[in-house]
Amino acid sequence: MALLPYLDSKDASPEVQKLLTGRPVVLNVQRMTANAQKIFVQRSRLSNALFTQTTIDPRLRELAILRTAKDCHSVYEWTQHVPAARHVGLTDQQISETNNWQNAPCFSEIERLVLKFTDEVNESVKASRETLEALKRHLSPGEIIELLIIIGHWRQTASILETTEVELEEFAGKVDILANMPPRPQPTHSKLDG
Repeated sequence: MALLPYLDSKDASPEVQKLLTGRPVVLNVQRMTANAQKIFVQRSRLSNALFTQTTIDPRLRELAILRTAKDCHSVYEWTQHVPAARHVGLTDQQISETNNWQNAPCFSEIERLVLKFTDEVNESVKASRETLEALKRHLSPGEIIELLIIIGHWRQTASILETTEVELEEFAGKVDILANMPPRPQPTHSKLDG
C-alpha cells in the first residue's frame, strides 16, 4: 500500500478532475502526484510537452527515461516505460541491455552517449565535459537541454514513486502510455547511426 493516499476524485478540483478523467488510463503515479493539485496541471503539461513538443528523437528520450529508472531503482517507472520504448522503436534487446549498456553491441554511438550522459547526470548532477563535448557532435544545444529536462523530470518522478511507494497497476507493462500518440517519423538524416 502506498505511504500516502492517492487523491480521491471527490476531493479533486474541477481542473484536476478534468485532467484525470480525460485520460484513457489513469496511472497511480498521476493519482499520487495529483495530491499537489495546485501544480499537478502544470506538471502534467510539462510531461505532455516532453512527449509531444521536443525535437530530440523519441528513442533517445525513452533510453534516458529507462536508464533513469534503472539508476533510481524505480520498478514502476521502468515497467510503465517499456511499452512506450517499444512504441518509439527501441528493440527488446536494447530495452533489456540498458542495464548493461557499456558492453552491449546493440547501441549506436549516440545511444551510448545518451546512456552515459544520463548515468553521469543521475550520479553527479553534472555530466562530464568529455561526454558533453561528444554529445555536441550529434545533438543540437536545444536537444541537449531537452535531454537534461527529460532526465530531471523522470528522476523527480522516480523520487515521488519510490518515496511514497506507489504500487504498480494490474495492467502495468501491458498498456502503452503513448498509444494515443502516433510515433514521430524518424529523421531522414539519421544522427542515430552516429
